[in-house]
Amino acid sequence: MAPATILKVAKKLGLDGIAVADHLTIKGAVETRRLNDDSDFLVIVGSEIETANKEDLIGLFLTEEIKSRNAADVITEVKAQGGIVFWAHPFRIGKNLLRPEAIERLDLVEGFNSKTSASRNALAQQLARQYDKPVIGTSDAHQAAEIGNGKTLIHCADFSATRESLACGKTQIVDSYLSYDYLYDSL
Repeated sequence: MAPATILKVAKKLGLDGIAVADHLTIKGAVETRRLNDDSDFLVIVGSEIETANKEDLIGLFLTEEIKSRNAADVITEVKAQGGIVFWAHPFRIGKNLLRPEAIERLDLVEGFNSKTSASRNALAQQLARQYDKPVIGTSDAHQAAEIGNGKTLIHCADFSATRESLACGKTQIVDSYLSYDYLYDSL
């Protein structure tokens, strides 16, 4: 999606902000943030990294591209930038599970992904509870119509505290629904 489209749709939906996490790059997120001229709307720069072992990790609040494709090293690179990292759609078909030592180092687990089946989202939420990790809900939007299908309420006073609130788990999945036309998993 074009960065201008992302901004237009997200604002029209009444969202306060959006995280843009293209596959293997921050370029689209940086451009979206650059185009945003609304101080009341937050654009978080992120990237989705598929590891060599087919695990998907998302880094948020990034300033540089993530070069590694090893899960432990991806987590280290994200945190070295002052970013936070979460495991995207942990139980999606075709993806592998992270090792327990990597899970321990995560800030969050994606407990709701609008393009992952309800049963697999439930497994992700169970895993988050098992490891005492806060959850995040995402749209995993690849098309404008999907923006806002997955939402996370972040409990913080203002945008400057968003990163810390996410890292501390002051999150709640709200107003989220599955994108049935685009599910990656069969129900």
